Amino acid sequence: MQGYNDAYLTAHFEVPGEMFTLAMEAKARDMGVVGSTSNILDFIAGKVSAALQQPYGDRLRFVLGTEAGMITSIVRKVQGLLRSVGRDDLEVEIVFPVNPSAITTSQQQVSAGPAELPTGITVVPGPASGEGCSLEGGCASCPYMKMNTLTALMTVAQRIGDPAGEAMLEGFKPRAYADRIDGKTLAQVGCIPILHMRHFTQHKMFSSGLVEDIRGRHRVE
Repeated sequence: MQGYNDAYLTAHFEVPGEMFTLAMEAKARDMGVVGSTSNILDFIAGKVSAALQQPYGDRLRFVLGTEAGMITSIVRKVQGLLRSVGRDDLEVEIVFPVNPSAITTSQQQVSAGPAELPTGITVVPGPASGEGCSLEGGCASCPYMKMNTLTALMTVAQRIGDPAGEAMLEGFKPRAYADRIDGKTLAQVGCIPILHMRHFTQHKMFSSGLVEDIRGRHRVE
């Protein structure tokens, strides 16, 4: 990544291939991490803590390959570490790897007129029309993740158990797929990588099931 040779690279398991590859290469040099949001947060906290052990100031840069909503937890974590040692000579910069075609500016026009951005902000990552995931970096600001609010969750929960409420929710029920892959439903197959990721997050190692699966796919009978 031109101009960011000194930056640490972080990538969620679900980011597009190029960012994933760069982070994996950086990981081999102890300059990056690939994992869950928790793994990314722990990596950043670890590098900040190590820098605070030095007697001089520094500036750390992290390229964040995941949804922009994670910035809040990163800021809180870093600020807490700085306050705990009373230091103000360490800077931490978070960089979003967003393609110029996947940003929104205050000059852009959307279907409802000019794009409305928070006060004082002139550019944010993510497409203006909320296309969501894309190879161009739209996942930096995912409109679908922002739908998952506590209010929305409570609204759904309050309708469960109530006949009228459940009747209303019926229209949002996901379509069931009859297709099978090796005898498993598509939902079961889709959960496999998530369960492997959860195991890695909890135990810091690949599950035996994942290792056996990888070896089995390339086994020559």
